[in-house]
Amino acid sequence: MLERVDIIPTSMVATMAAAESGWGTSKLARNNNNLFGMKCMKGRCTNAPGKVKGYSQFSSVKESVSAYVTNLNTHPAYSSFRKSRAQLRKADQEVTATAMIHKLKGYSTKGKSYNNYLFAMYQDNQRLIAAHM
Repeated sequence: MLERVDIIPTSMVATMAAAESGWGTSKLARNNNNLFGMKCMKGRCTNAPGKVKGYSQFSSVKESVSAYVTNLNTHPAYSSFRKSRAQLRKADQEVTATAMIHKLKGYSTKGKSYNNYLFAMYQDNQRLIAAHM
């Protein structure tokens, strides 16, 4: 059970939100409160004017983050991510963004280059992210 409900490093979440939403400036982030480019999920699709169709709409940024964390913790596509996190726990090692960014497989069609981009973005912005956490 811990494998599916454990934490996602906050700095990793912040890095991915910044990467996916253009630091919160994308139309999807502004109009749908969708920071992670999450496609429509059950009960979250919209046809409302001004909203980005085909993507989930959230009532708040907090709801978007919660859905993202739930997605990583439950979707079958991210089972290797969860297993890697559980292995760190078992070895009594800290679950950090540095340790986990490259463990996220299948999140982007860009593959490893996306993980490399995220890791570089995280490294470049570590102090900024830490100052706001």
